[in-house]
Amino acid sequence: MKILYLTWLDPATTDYPLFLAQQWETMGHNVRLFPYDLEFSNRATERLDISLAWERPSLRSLLLKRQLDRVCQHLKPDVLLSGGFFLLPEDMHRLQKRHHFKLGYIIGYNHLMEGATVTALQAANFLIVHDSYLIPILRGTRYGKIPHVFFMPCMADPLEHHPLPLNGQDQQAYGGDIAFVGGHSENRISALRQLTRYDLRIWGPSSWKQFADLAPFHRSEPVYGLKKTKIYNAAKIVLNIEDNEKQINAISNRIPEVLACGGFVISDWRQDLADSPLQEGKSIVTFRTFPELEEKVAYYLSHPEERKRVSEEGRRIVLGSMTYAHIAPVLASQIADVVRGD
Repeated sequence: MKILYLTWLDPATTDYPLFLAQQWETMGHNVRLFPYDLEFSNRATERLDISLAWERPSLRSLLLKRQLDRVCQHLKPDVLLSGGFFLLPEDMHRLQKRHHFKLGYIIGYNHLMEGATVTALQAANFLIVHDSYLIPILRGTRYGKIPHVFFMPCMADPLEHHPLPLNGQDQQAYGGDIAFVGGHSENRISALRQLTRYDLRIWGPSSWKQFADLAPFHRSEPVYGLKKTKIYNAAKIVLNIEDNEKQINAISNRIPEVLACGGFVISDWRQDLADSPLQEGKSIVTFRTFPELEEKVAYYLSHPEERKRVSEEGRRIVLGSMTYAHIAPVLASQIADVVRGD
């Protein structure tokens, strides 16, 4: 298949589209990544267009439509896969009518009530969701639902996420008792406030600084690539807390990524985690209440041998069933069925 993948590609924002595209290319598919947020050009006039467009949404949309049209003319994609709602539904429909591709969206978090999301989804040929909660809401043949809704569970890339030897400088910079990577939400703030007596490192956007009691624990550097892998290797505990307003059942790729690095994770309980190959107390540790979180953090910090046992089993399971090499072929097969009209 020829896949044009329009998505966010700033590595400090997300990196899974790159891993997914690389795996599909390894399988023999022709994948063209179209970065919505990292555009560049060697032509001065186009650089000026891009600079001005970021300040004016209407111009930004016009430029994006023009660029997509040009790429579609050259690539003639079977599929346009969009990692966000970057164009109005009617604009995407005109592109689809002109270039005859199948249109799919990846829904990374639950924002069905935002903007023109519902209208855009109804025009798609297929959807890929990260949260299983959305499947019965979106899949169907009546009431504006979509027959083809596919599930994308969390994944790791062992070439990126793996154990690393760390020197003393790395350990000091990226270690600590507890590492949290991500933005803020009400439930995340409440959870982290239970843990301020520990060596806590919060890696995320500068907006964390608005919370006076948590600001001293904030690390301002962007986290991606090798730095993220070092954090996952260095921290005694990597804490995963899903944003309650973004996810319901879903879990972050952070869980298999940390485990693939040989790290130890404590996560809030989610249904998709319970349905995954990971098992509570054997390959993953979860909590449902803040007192339980405090209890488990204290226990596992004082029992490094237990952390090692759980992380080793977690890594074995992730490498055996939770990588892009395992999951990307399933998604590609499902998309190919849509392209063929099966």
